[in-house]
Amino acid sequence: MLRLVTRRNEHLKGGRFWDFLEYCLTLVLMFVLAFSIRTAVFEPMRVKGSSMENTLLPGDYMAVEKLTYIFSPMERGDVVICYYPNNDEYTCVKRIIGLPGDEVTIQGGIIKVNGYSLREDYVTTGLTSKHDGTYQVEEGCVFVVGDNRLVSRDSTDGMVGNIPMERVIGRVNRVLLPLSHAKSLPKMEYGI
Repeated sequence: MLRLVTRRNEHLKGGRFWDFLEYCLTLVLMFVLAFSIRTAVFEPMRVKGSSMENTLLPGDYMAVEKLTYIFSPMERGDVVICYYPNNDEYTCVKRIIGLPGDEVTIQGGIIKVNGYSLREDYVTTGLTSKHDGTYQVEEGCVFVVGDNRLVSRDSTDGMVGNIPMERVIGRVNRVLLPLSHAKSLPKMEYGI
């Protein structure tokens, strides 16, 4: 009797062809969903370069949140992935120091934003005199720097300057791999 019921149920479902079709459609849906999540929500990216040492090391895999800035504003201290102005080919990872309307002054290795000195415990190398100056952050832009100031190509470079906010892809919130360096990136509070 059980065998008869099983055969009847298979016949009602449509048989093996429909099972196979359902399996294929499920796989396609899973790939579309995974691609959508990677494109719009979250993407693991590899660090290429040393401009963010020791926060991020070359070869680290970091988690990039892409929806963060839809629901909350960019903040000073956020580590972000962005495109340089006029370059859609390469991304870079930097730290936001200045927001629209801010005045960023760098003098002798000290960064001041709107007159307040930033406490930057994450910086292991100092600034050189090539960074000295006062920079105005334009509306709709952010001022970004690397934690390893001696090698970073960032907003202090006249060829880079302010980064338009629409060029920011997302916020880095953690290091995923290697496991020996896995960590969450702390939220910076500059007190400005």
